[in-house]
Amino acid sequence: MFILIILIMRNRKYLMNDAGQISLDYIVGISTFIISFFFLYSTLTSLFLPFQFNSNELQPMAERASVLLVESAGWLAIDSSNPNIIDTTKVVDLNSLLNDPLEYDETLSRLGLRTKTTNLNYSLNVSLMNPDNTPYSNPSNPSSPLLMGGKVPDDTTKVGQVIRYVYLKQDAKRLKLSVKVWL
Repeated sequence: MFILIILIMRNRKYLMNDAGQISLDYIVGISTFIISFFFLYSTLTSLFLPFQFNSNELQPMAERASVLLVESAGWLAIDSSNPNIIDTTKVVDLNSLLNDPLEYDETLSRLGLRTKTTNLNYSLNVSLMNPDNTPYSNPSNPSSPLLMGGKVPDDTTKVGQVIRYVYLKQDAKRLKLSVKVWL
């Protein structure tokens, strides 16, 4: 019986011993803090994401404008079944619309680059160039380009640009149509 009491006391001594508990509590506490810190960081950064301007939206807007211009019969295309084949008279009309300050905003609205509901008002520049990047000259007036319309971005502005290869219906010449969009 005496041995049993000694064994019980010895086991009780080992059961009540919590000397190693401090290091285990420290590891659990630090791990919980680090996990909660990373969770809060990822959650808070995603909350402010909609308020940041993303310059990657300029490229899709330029792509959208170029698709409308060269694939829609209402713009430069000869008809909707022949995309990228453009008509010279429509090119001259677009050039006059983009270079007229009164018609410029209306043209941007028709292309979906200006809306009354949002504060994002894009600017546009459209030019028609030869494959060697020289402006394609107007056949009726060789000293002026056929299409170089809209505003010109400054050097510090982020610009989304799309270059499409098009053909003129009148002379079947391959040209570059450059569409630049910026805020």
